[in-house]
Amino acid sequence: MTLIRNFRHRSTFVCKGLDLLAMKEVEIIREKQAEFRRGYYINHEGQLLGIVATPKGPLFFCNDENYLLEDNFKFQLLHHGKENTFLFSWEGAIKQHIVYPRMLYRKDGQWVDDMIQDFFTWLVAAVKRKKFYSFYTLNEEELQENDVILLKLAQ
Repeated sequence: MTLIRNFRHRSTFVCKGLDLLAMKEVEIIREKQAEFRRGYYINHEGQLLGIVATPKGPLFFCNDENYLLEDNFKFQLLHHGKENTFLFSWEGAIKQHIVYPRMLYRKDGQWVDDMIQDFFTWLVAAVKRKKFYSFYTLNEEELQENDVILLKLAQ
């Protein structure tokens, strides 16, 4: 199984992961020492969205659609009071438009979006970091026998 972690699910005994080959969520008992690959996903109202490292670079996915992130995309996060709107544009066309309740916390007397609990806030900030692309690009030494799926996803 080629697994990535659920962004929000943290438990001492059981964790959730996404089997990339089957695109299916699975629960894993921590004792089994499951091997996770570099990436995160969320299940937002039945849609599986995430980011995974591949040999060709970071790959964003939504259900069965895969997007190799180069210079042909844009993530946006718009704030509207108690709601956020996440937009993903690919080659100039909006592919994802998700409105959801904001996850806020107090920092220095102001309300700010929570990058630890909010996958979309984290993702929009993460792609702007210098090391994002190198971190989500696997080199040959990092590939394992069962990583054929990562090569297929990146095509």
